Amino acid sequence: MTAIRTILCPVDFSPATARQVEFGAGLARLFGARLVLHHNESVLATRAAVGWMYANDHPAAAPETVGEKLKALAANVSDLEVALHMTEGPASTAVLAVADTVQADLIILSTHHATTDDHTSLTETIVKRGHRTVLALHEAGLEPGALRVEPGGDPQTALVPTDLTPESRTAVRFAFDLARVLPLNIHLVHFLKHGGMDNEALASDSLRVIIPEDLLARTIIDVREDEPTHGIMQMASELNAACIVMGKHARSPLRRWLTRDTSQAVLHEAHCPVWYVPASPPAAA
Repeated sequence: MTAIRTILCPVDFSPATARQVEFGAGLARLFGARLVLHHNESVLATRAAVGWMYANDHPAAAPETVGEKLKALAANVSDLEVALHMTEGPASTAVLAVADTVQADLIILSTHHATTDDHTSLTETIVKRGHRTVLALHEAGLEPGALRVEPGGDPQTALVPTDLTPESRTAVRFAFDLARVLPLNIHLVHFLKHGGMDNEALASDSLRVIIPEDLLARTIIDVREDEPTHGIMQMASELNAACIVMGKHARSPLRRWLTRDTSQAVLHEAHCPVWYVPASPPAAA
């Protein structure tokens, strides 16, 4: 079973913050995890400011105000163990440093079109540089079938693309573990290369054997010939997927098609939450 003991929510007090904390709190209750709320004040020039999601004219908050706001967020989830962290510096560096300090198993981020100090989205940077599972949320209006993080209710669909390499198996196992605590049906998909030598029957068999026995009735396998990014986006729309679960590697692309380019394209184009799961967990401190 996937161990989620500490969940990190970097917040900027924008309208996205409440939803981030709601997701974090719901998952913390499911897994019996600690919730860490983190706010970073950038030391960059005014208008770059703290907020990777702020508008340019958003005023920076005074340290005492930041502390009060974090305490107010924590008070809303008083049934949980909550830790508060405040930092200063480049946003991506601060988030990764706090994640290492608290040994976060999961980082929950909201992705907007704004940029960080290094001119890439914060979420993209964390996915690329980090070695921890990331849950990327989009603006609520872009996620019509958003994932529910409480048990019970009608089943939703998690789309799980896999290239069948060992690196991608961790993400598949993670998806199955999610389905054991949430009402999720799993849709496993493998994309064949156009004109490639992949065998559809062999790929189907390879998908079938990785399904746990207890989840056979809740898992569908699918093999399609398509470019992965296009295929993932099309299937997510067809299935009204509640989330996408995909593998990532912290330092090099996966060997076949589940590359950083695919991950980044899905991040920006998806209309549902996206889980990015590293090939191996971070080393214990």
